[in-house]
Amino acid sequence: MKRTREFLSSPDWTEAEKWVIKWQFRILGEFQAALANAIKLADEKNLALLALGFPTQVEGFTAWNSGDLGRRLRTAGLEI
Repeated sequence: MKRTREFLSSPDWTEAEKWVIKWQFRILGEFQAALANAIKLADEKNLALLALGFPTQVEGFTAWNSGDLGRRLRTAGLEI
């Protein structure tokens, strides 16, 4: 968890990327965890709608799901 705190307090990662770290390590609050589940299950249309209200979270999910965020976090030393 110490290493996770370093990433979460680092200015090198965006808020969207930090949200993904919290999601992957299951340290989101109850609402954010439910939101992550809704984002994960959403089709394209509903994901676009969710992005209107929760742009940071959808940006993070997209970077994780179809981008290279996982690789970049692992390369930086986070065991995710």
